[in-house]
Amino acid sequence: MTAEPDVTKPTRKGTSLATRFAIAFLAGVVLVAGVGGAGLYVYGEQFNGRILPGVSVGATDLSGLTPEQATTALDKAYGELSTGRVLVAGPDGELTIGFAEIGRRADTAAIVEAALAAGRAGDPIRDLVGIPQTALNGVTIAAVVTYEAAKLAQAVAQIAKGIDRDAVDATLTEAEDGSFVTTASIDGRVVDQSALVAAIDAQIAKLDAPAEVRLDLPMTTRPAARTTAQVEAAKATAERMVADIVFTRGTDSWTIPSDSLRPLVSFQQDTLGALVPVVDEGGIDPLLVGIQKAVNQDPAEPTFLLHGAGVVVGDAGKEGRKLDIPATHQLVVDTLMARQSGVPDGSLEPVLATAMPTITPEQAAEWAPKMVEISRWRTWFPIWVRNGYGANIWVPSKLINGYVVAPGAKFDFWKVVGPVTLERGFRPGNAIINGKTDPLGAMGGGICTCSTTLFNAALRAGFKMGARRNHYYYINRYPKGLDATVFISGGSVQTMSWTNDTDYPVLVRGINTRSGSTGYVTFALYSIPTGRIVKVDAPIVKNFREAPDTVEYTSTLPAGKKVRVEVPEDGMDVWRKITVYNPDGTVLRTMTYYSHYSVVPGLLQVGTGGGGTPSPTPSPSPTPSP
Repeated sequence: MTAEPDVTKPTRKGTSLATRFAIAFLAGVVLVAGVGGAGLYVYGEQFNGRILPGVSVGATDLSGLTPEQATTALDKAYGELSTGRVLVAGPDGELTIGFAEIGRRADTAAIVEAALAAGRAGDPIRDLVGIPQTALNGVTIAAVVTYEAAKLAQAVAQIAKGIDRDAVDATLTEAEDGSFVTTASIDGRVVDQSALVAAIDAQIAKLDAPAEVRLDLPMTTRPAARTTAQVEAAKATAERMVADIVFTRGTDSWTIPSDSLRPLVSFQQDTLGALVPVVDEGGIDPLLVGIQKAVNQDPAEPTFLLHGAGVVVGDAGKEGRKLDIPATHQLVVDTLMARQSGVPDGSLEPVLATAMPTITPEQAAEWAPKMVEISRWRTWFPIWVRNGYGANIWVPSKLINGYVVAPGAKFDFWKVVGPVTLERGFRPGNAIINGKTDPLGAMGGGICTCSTTLFNAALRAGFKMGARRNHYYYINRYPKGLDATVFISGGSVQTMSWTNDTDYPVLVRGINTRSGSTGYVTFALYSIPTGRIVKVDAPIVKNFREAPDTVEYTSTLPAGKKVRVEVPEDGMDVWRKITVYNPDGTVLRTMTYYSHYSVVPGLLQVGTGGGGTPSPTPSPSPTPSP
């Protein structure tokens, strides 16, 4: 850049007054001497191609110098114009543009051209006057500063290259451990190169510019489309959403942990570029299935225990409940969306289908002190291999002990006792198969002693009796016509059942005792007495058929050894009438049980040991009855 040199009238800084006076005097002498116009012309011609006397640039006198000489003088006088620098304060520190780098210097060509033109009008007549006047009055030309605009633009562009940057959006992602991770946004920036060039030009184009020009970098900031504040807000929202979800009901609670909720949340960009947490609803049901097992439960009636001479409440019972997954799913969605809006959780209760126990805790507490023994029955049995040495009777009695039959509820033997397996304590035992006794023919053989005993206790308490079936043959340890066999064989099931048709619960107590080789099972029923009276008529026996007893000699046994293979059992048909009376003496119900008992021939094997004399057939020993 170059400015036109400023040519002014004498400032008395260039040629000295004495010199100018001498020159003017000389010119006057010449004129006076009569040289006249020709003399002036000769005077002018001697400075042809040179700078006229009286012309200076600043403090530099260029009088009579050729252009080359003037250029050399000016370069020497203004050489310091290229030794300075421009310091630009940028965001990362100061940046430098050297004066020499952009070619800052005095514009000697323009200055010399102006100096040559000083005092010359281009008209010979006028120049005859102008040239002496220049010598007499003097002309001062202002120095002109120039630089290379292209180099300045290049230097500014290089600065911009190091400063300019695109905006970087903040990010929000999920790490492998499920945590939400953010990166900060970075604003973009662009150097205003035109403004910087103009600012530099305004300073360095001055002759009196300091050797060190300081400027602030003109720059435009371009904010990121997604800022750090936006993603941090989205992260905070997501963290709030995935906090543990805790369901409570009464004293029970179930938790969906934060670690399980995190994978359900992702981030999407809204129309303004902000990130919004979004929930994957498809992942909610598996989480609910995960707590379903803990939430679901069958209703349980309160338990009652004997304490001293009375009955007390054991466990207060519990409600039945089943998690409603679709409805609870929506509850979870609503909770997450409320959290997203900043609404704190209230008490969250899962949506359940409930079934309350028949007996409430309040009723149990009221009734327990009033419960007394209302019925009892005991049956003896031999402790031997055919009943698993008592296990097949005592194990089910223990399982039934403490069972509570709620008002209106039905007692079913197999539903209460459950599967008959070795793991639960049962053993192989006696079974009647095709009319024959198999000493170890069935797992749990002998269990009918338990079912028959409980049947008689419930019958004599006046309850509504249900399923019952007599044995194939009569077993004299049981009351005639009131035995109750139970079995599970293939797809066939025979149970024993009765219904509590009173307004009060019934506590069933199973009692196992022994005396030597004889075992006993007793069932005692406890409830609030209703005043019912039960009449059990004597058995009506018809079609009595005496069982034969046979002796069979066999060489498979040692001589004289006797083995009772089958006990002779008489056949008969038996009827038993049961009448239940209300407290006022009216008949509540009557029922008659019919039992057909088949004849079972006795069989006694006697060993011959290869021809020995057998012993006489022993007479059957009498057996006690209940």
